[in-house]
Amino acid sequence: MEPIRLTVTARDGQERSDWPLTRGVPLPEGAVGDAGELTLAGPDGAVPVQLRPLARWPDGSLKWVLADFQARVEGGGTSVYHLQAGAPAAVSAEEAVEVTEAEEAVVVCTGPLRFSLSRQRPGLFEGVAVGRRVDGVFQAEADLSGDGGGELWAHIREGEFLGGTRRRIYGMGGECLASLAPREWSVEVEEAGPLRSVITCRGALEQRAPMHHYTGYRPLRFVVRVHAFAGQPFVRLQHTVVFTLNPRETQVAEIGLRLPLADGGGEILCRSAAEPHRAVALPAGGELLLAQQEDAHFRQIETGGDGRVSEGERTEGWLTAESGAGGLGLAMRHMAEQHPTALRVSGGGIAAMPWHHPEGRLLSLGRYSEEVAWHEGEGVYSDGTGAARTTELFAAWFASGGSESAVGSLRGLLSPPHAAVDPGHLARCRATGGFAAAGGAFPRSDRMLAGFVEWMQRQIRIGRWYGFFDYGDALVAWDEADDDWRFTGRWGWCNSEWDPRHGVWIEYLRTGDPEWFDLGEAMTRHSVDVDTCHWHPFRPYFVGGCYRHSTDHFGDEPCASHTFIDNWVDHYYLTGDLRTLEVLREAGGFLRGFHWTEDAQYSFSLRGIGNAFRGLLYLYEVTGDESFLRRAEEVWEVIARGQNDDGSWHKRFQVSTPDRLALQNPYGMASEGTTLAVELGAPPFSDEEHLELRGRDKPIVRVMPHEEQKGYQTHYLLIGVELLHRLTGRQDVAAAYVRAVDWFCGGPGSTDPEFALSQHYYGIVCRHLAYAWRLTGRESYLEIARAVLERLMQMQDTSDDPKRRGSVGMSPMALSLLFFGVPYLLEALAEAGLDEPGG
Repeated sequence: MEPIRLTVTARDGQERSDWPLTRGVPLPEGAVGDAGELTLAGPDGAVPVQLRPLARWPDGSLKWVLADFQARVEGGGTSVYHLQAGAPAAVSAEEAVEVTEAEEAVVVCTGPLRFSLSRQRPGLFEGVAVGRRVDGVFQAEADLSGDGGGELWAHIREGEFLGGTRRRIYGMGGECLASLAPREWSVEVEEAGPLRSVITCRGALEQRAPMHHYTGYRPLRFVVRVHAFAGQPFVRLQHTVVFTLNPRETQVAEIGLRLPLADGGGEILCRSAAEPHRAVALPAGGELLLAQQEDAHFRQIETGGDGRVSEGERTEGWLTAESGAGGLGLAMRHMAEQHPTALRVSGGGIAAMPWHHPEGRLLSLGRYSEEVAWHEGEGVYSDGTGAARTTELFAAWFASGGSESAVGSLRGLLSPPHAAVDPGHLARCRATGGFAAAGGAFPRSDRMLAGFVEWMQRQIRIGRWYGFFDYGDALVAWDEADDDWRFTGRWGWCNSEWDPRHGVWIEYLRTGDPEWFDLGEAMTRHSVDVDTCHWHPFRPYFVGGCYRHSTDHFGDEPCASHTFIDNWVDHYYLTGDLRTLEVLREAGGFLRGFHWTEDAQYSFSLRGIGNAFRGLLYLYEVTGDESFLRRAEEVWEVIARGQNDDGSWHKRFQVSTPDRLALQNPYGMASEGTTLAVELGAPPFSDEEHLELRGRDKPIVRVMPHEEQKGYQTHYLLIGVELLHRLTGRQDVAAAYVRAVDWFCGGPGSTDPEFALSQHYYGIVCRHLAYAWRLTGRESYLEIARAVLERLMQMQDTSDDPKRRGSVGMSPMALSLLFFGVPYLLEALAEAGLDEPGG
């Protein structure tokens, strides 16, 4: 195996020494059977590396491996490392992460830091001490334990005053604490290694109701993952809150967690990102609050002292507090983007609040309307029950006088160096399915692809699409008449309308540009947490499914047709992120539960069964669980039966009828949601609803014509058919694939690109044409694909309008479809020795 280059880039001016980094690295098929065969070499020779297999090729060799290592890089500079064959270097025994499990607690020592996580009672970071390990024994230099472990809490509101004599009181509301639900608390070692270990705490927030006389009400649940690093006095925290409340009755006033601060007596000396060079002396009972209440407005408020208030636009997001015994620093990543957020120092410690507004604004998970926009194709009511949000935090402990070093660590963690795998290697080993790296023989295509992602990023910035739930998402529907984004009914946030996140990840893989990594990660974290149902008491089958586009992030029910996990898989392979893996497993349960009937009055949704099919195959790759593959093959047998004689599929089909059409036609409806509602007994569209949905200048059509039954939804399916063929090599799968692509080309043997051009669906057909070329060797497929590519280039906006410039279609959905198709086509053109159009 050729050495694989990883380039570490420091994006700020801070020099890093032995800085912890984690990156997923793909390996060529058949090259490596065991992670122990690999070593990592840096500028000065072999360095310690911790390796964890993430996925395997069909032949059993490693496909992806997660590499943890510690890098040295100058501020604003780069360092190069190589993953290669050889015996790995050992981690220093004095610096290695040591995790000790006992019935009562998990104790972690990183060398300079030791702490415990109790298994007996809820709380974070008991027995904290900084020091050093000598001959394998930790020697404490400063005891920073504080008063017990840290607390997790939320404040909820279950009543409102509507004016006059109108009040709604659903419950008592008030404070909810992890400490009130000890039986829900658990601590497990989820990942263990000498360079990085992850300890995961789970629990629930129970309401304190001193006058209500009842216990057991737990409207929120949480997961906190603690990442400990060899030789470091800091940890990374991933705090995930899952909303198990009733959104129609309950609003949230505050969400937080507090880490304890050792009591050294007297004043607490604080520093903050708002005024980094000014020390704030807090008297007993004083507080310092740093609140990012909007994306471009923060306030720092001192109480108990001189009452000073500082204001600005965006804060870096860190605070330190030091008593006579020592100190603690806490930082929140994306503090401005996920507003309203806050950090607070008080006598008991430092609190991070993923939701806190200084003026008391409440968080609601209620749907925008109690009615569904039936005339716009919404069909089933859904709200934010089971939504989640993850906040990334960093905590650093220090002995007395060490705040300067802690601030440096926190700022470095908020703007970390980036480790990028060589895009040429990523392209060659084809672990992501295949693409052409940027900067090669296709400059026009490179400009188109880069311009479209830049357009996506610009819309987020111009639209200020930030906030607790909004950050990482984008609006999906452009209204030409209003020359603006539409925000009504079923059209609003993109949610899971195709997968623009996957498009961003592909451009990152093609370029290695850290900016696209940051964008892709923000969008995937939103998709994993907000666009997915994680808990539901009445409809447990929702769990693991994704919501489709809506005015809300959770309008209309979760459905397979909008559950796109391609980007989750991208993120997991690149980061090994355990939160993403957890939700991938949730999706596995959702997709495994996908079922069907051969009762002729009902129909399949082609994109629903297509997404379930593809998702099951992904889950098999990620987990190695053969049951996912078996279920996918069962789904494939039904899909194969549904293929028409001409190679197409109906977008709503039934395998039990001769013409593969259900007896109950879809009433001219546009979506699974409305069709499902009719199938469950709701009346069909009224004339007024028909006119609103199809347009008042068009005739009412109560039964969809057969010619409208074919086309774009086949694109959903063919990505999975390709993946099944890659995994199994089955010739019947390949034959069905080629027949479908021939239908897009106008029929078997046709070389007329006009039909393919009409069905290009923002370029995804380019992928199908390229894979059909691989299966058959017929260059006519590539020639048709080149015609589609030329059409896409002509479609790209080159105006000076910042809302349009770079777009190939005014929708994030178009970006996803373009990137599913074009990068893979470019790889095929390169192999065939063909130029891009105009080349």
